[in-house]
Amino acid sequence: MRQVIENKNLIWVDINEPTEEDIKYIKDNFPIHELTLKTIIPSIHHPDLDVFENYISIILHYPRNADGQNVQIYELDIIVGKNYLITSHYNQIRPLSFILEECLASETKKQEYMGRGTDALLFYILNKFLKRILEKTDEIGENVDSIEKMIFIEREREMVKKISYLKKRILSFWRAIDPQDEIFYSLKVVGVNFFGLESKHYFSILSRINKRIDSSLITYKETIESLEETNHILVNLKMNEVIKILTVFSVVMLPLTLLASVWGMNTNFLPFADKVFDFWLIMGLMFVTLFIMLGYFRLKKWL
Repeated sequence: MRQVIENKNLIWVDINEPTEEDIKYIKDNFPIHELTLKTIIPSIHHPDLDVFENYISIILHYPRNADGQNVQIYELDIIVGKNYLITSHYNQIRPLSFILEECLASETKKQEYMGRGTDALLFYILNKFLKRILEKTDEIGENVDSIEKMIFIEREREMVKKISYLKKRILSFWRAIDPQDEIFYSLKVVGVNFFGLESKHYFSILSRINKRIDSSLITYKETIESLEETNHILVNLKMNEVIKILTVFSVVMLPLTLLASVWGMNTNFLPFADKVFDFWLIMGLMFVTLFIMLGYFRLKKWL
């Protein structure tokens, strides 16, 4: 689906699920190189920035939380010239759709976004794009803090799955964002050369936001890996305690079982067999053995 918004001498073309017909429309109406058109269909799985004589081509990735614990990566292609801007995507990218809807619904908003030139429109789109990713990154940070608190209130086993899911989510976000750091850094130079010195502030802001996202994700990645290791240690300590108790119980029961087996033999002679209190004598011997072993374990600090 293709939508076209015009404001004075500036035109914005947004294409959702681009087709060959859309490619022909772009080719017929804008001075776009064949190499750039080939990057729109099919999608490219890595971010990119190309500078041509009349325009700048940008490919970015937008991480989105899907159903369950999965993260989907959406591609956004941007072609920006002096008086036109083309956005192309295969999935709905909410920050972009938000600005598009506002421009279509309000003449005032359209003038606000498009009245200062394509450099300002590009800034508003990318700023909204990055701010939304930053919000998702902050949500990840809150989840990391929550897991850190829960680990130390004896909920280690429950945390194993949650840590794994969150770690996967952080890595998915980081793989999408980290390569784009170079794109936004380069855009600070490329954008100023293309649009002029007055646009320097726009691209500096975008670079700082992306750098903040990238730094936060690296911090969360390192933190969740440390928490995973800590949780693993705590789980192992608890398992070792359980194994120790079971081992002590087995060792204690072994001589008692032996004594019970000895007095259960069908032989002609057994100590205490003909005594009046033979049962209590045998039980007393077993309890004495039990207390001696427990005392020995206590002395060795095994209990």
